[in-house]
Amino acid sequence: MILWAKARRLWLLGLVVPAYVLALVIVDGRSASLPAVSGGAPATALSLFAPLPLVLALLYCLGRGLPDQEHTGVRRTWRYDLAPAVAVVAPAVPLGRALAQWLDTPTLAATGRTLLFLCGLMLLVRGLADDRVAGAAPVVWLVLVTLLGYGHAGYPHPWTVVLLPPGDEGAWAVSAAVFAAGLALLPRRGRVRSG
Repeated sequence: MILWAKARRLWLLGLVVPAYVLALVIVDGRSASLPAVSGGAPATALSLFAPLPLVLALLYCLGRGLPDQEHTGVRRTWRYDLAPAVAVVAPAVPLGRALAQWLDTPTLAATGRTLLFLCGLMLLVRGLADDRVAGAAPVVWLVLVTLLGYGHAGYPHPWTVVLLPPGDEGAWAVSAAVFAAGLALLPRRGRVRSG
């Protein structure tokens, strides 16, 4: 277990998690007008992009290791890989809600859902492809939703998930399902050699 933790370089998550919290506090309720296909797109909350470094750091940690030893070993390391994935995402939901109340910024309540969705998307793609494609997936998703995610009335399309209001139960359900599906592919990734 100690060798697994050292190989995965989990200390990086210990640095990125506080930086994520600090970024949420600094970004607060700020938004920016980003290019969009629909002319009536409202300004996009910058907190939408705060989870991205945390998702990419988790991908980096999961991609490190000793592939030859892990694939021939008796212990299945994918079971250990569940721990950092869940540990990164689980506190994000209550943290987002707490920061939303403390800073009086309702958009921060959705940051946990955004992290849940983007992390699940990364794990899903990682289970089906390689780490490079998995790293690009959440970035491409955020670019797509900012470009194409708003309708003519300025309301986000349901498929965007991360742009929907913090209380949207459907978006929470989809995010949880994507994360669960991503976790379910960790065993498959354990059997596939990363190139």
